[in-house]
Amino acid sequence: MSATLRHDSLDELRAAVEAALTGPSMFQFLNTRLIIQLGVDLKAPTAAQNRDESLIGRVEEALRRMGIKVGGRSV
Repeated sequence: MSATLRHDSLDELRAAVEAALTGPSMFQFLNTRLIIQLGVDLKAPTAAQNRDESLIGRVEEALRRMGIKVGGRSV
């Protein structure tokens, strides 16, 4: 992974993604893809997943591949 982590937890990442998307249905669609691809539910990550730097990096990379931008730039 070439980029450094931009978020300290999945909760923080979820909040940023929700703010960047057009509505709750888009977030649900995206979240379902992440569940299928990575086994992580951004709406309810486990305590172990929430601060797992490796997992956060994989989620950020998946979001980049999907073209998701947070704050005007790729996650």
